[in-house]
Amino acid sequence: MRRWAAFPAFLIVVVVGIGGCASQNYSSAPIEAVTFECDKLFRQWQQEVVGGNHFDAQAWSPPGFPYLRVDRFLASFEFSGLSAAQRQEWLQRAHLKAVNARAHEADSLGGVSPGRLAALRECGQAATARLQRGGKDWHRLDVARSVPDSYRGLAQVVGLYPLMAPLVQWRARKVMGELIEDYQLPYQPAYPWTVYAPPEPVGQEDFAGLLERASRRSTLRIPMFSEAESQALFARYAPTWVLETRDGNDVPGRPARRSDGKLLFEPTPVVYTRLSYTRFDGQVLPQLNYLIWFASRPPAAAVDIYAGALDGFFWRVTLGEDGLPLVYDFVHSCGCYHQWLLVESGLLPVDGVPAGEEPLWIAGAVPQTDTGMTLYLSAGEHQLVASRTAPDQVADHVYHFLPYDHLRGRSPEGGRLFASDGLVSGSERLERFLLWPTGVVSAGAMRQWGQHAVAFTGRRHFDDPDLLQRYFLDPTGRGSSD
Repeated sequence: MRRWAAFPAFLIVVVVGIGGCASQNYSSAPIEAVTFECDKLFRQWQQEVVGGNHFDAQAWSPPGFPYLRVDRFLASFEFSGLSAAQRQEWLQRAHLKAVNARAHEADSLGGVSPGRLAALRECGQAATARLQRGGKDWHRLDVARSVPDSYRGLAQVVGLYPLMAPLVQWRARKVMGELIEDYQLPYQPAYPWTVYAPPEPVGQEDFAGLLERASRRSTLRIPMFSEAESQALFARYAPTWVLETRDGNDVPGRPARRSDGKLLFEPTPVVYTRLSYTRFDGQVLPQLNYLIWFASRPPAAAVDIYAGALDGFFWRVTLGEDGLPLVYDFVHSCGCYHQWLLVESGLLPVDGVPAGEEPLWIAGAVPQTDTGMTLYLSAGEHQLVASRTAPDQVADHVYHFLPYDHLRGRSPEGGRLFASDGLVSGSERLERFLLWPTGVVSAGAMRQWGQHAVAFTGRRHFDDPDLLQRYFLDPTGRGSSD
């Protein structure tokens, strides 16, 4: 077992007032580019959402622009280089994100009339139309759109982060080194394997030219897939999950929450999917995210700082311009254990990372394939211990897909899975008392998309759109527009 518990005992302290995320809520800043009546509507909405802890934290709400939401990818566009058509598309995307977030907030609030949501949407459309003309409001948005990171600077100051960082990095090298060694050596399971296969792909999509066709649909060159194309992509590269099964904690399922706040878990063969984007060599590339949930990470000892309710595992496939996998990476839903799997004859990591940053953890390399990988996860810890490019066992179950957004808003059982800070309350781990000086909020707790800090030294997020550009080279040109 891997233990951060080797840290000195004096680090196990309860820190009051520095445990929350950087504010992800609506701002009280003056609202830009709206009429008096719309200003009133937005302020009433904000007061109800914030007052009742109904905020949806998946995307940033720029201060002064409550009718827009921005993720790290959308925020990465340089305003100064946008044409009028590109500005319009950018605003439309930001407004649609706000509309979607507001729908989840309304679901959480309950009793919100469709007419009220329609009025807020109309106010947002009118405001974005004004922003399209440029001017001072557009320039204010250029400043406000930057998404804050998921680290707490105050915790780093109080926790003497500069002094702690070398110790944290030493421990990370040991923990991650052991995980990579486990992956690279033949794994001997102590319990039976259970195989969960994806549904059979439907149709024969021409993936070779799909990215180019999809990119031409966007003035920002963001691949825009039809519903059928998106479904075909996710089905094409969906992994087969081979799970070492000791007990019910190794059975996939659906997390939820009751109206009284109690976490629930329904065992059922389901995998959640989400499309994201990254930048590499001047091109926007699609990323297929697959998330599998487990009821918990059970304790392996009387005191296990990693144990707790719920455990999630993200598998991400980044596609090159030829529609084939360019690189794989994976992370737990706490943002922990972020690792990469290279594709042979594909991307290569740069030589080293800047001083003060956590290294990249490269688990290994796998052959190129035009289908989904087979992933072997260990019992209890749910770590990747092996992978194959083709299934080598008969499926015990066939899983189905659900959109990641089904996890937002109110669960069918009446409560919200994600809190207003993007964390899953009730999934806290004891390791948070050791790692708070790193600035990572509630280390080990499950969290919502957009809140996954993936490094304990330096600042890095799973959804940073420049990870490939910062840390990889492409000797093949497969990810390049040139």
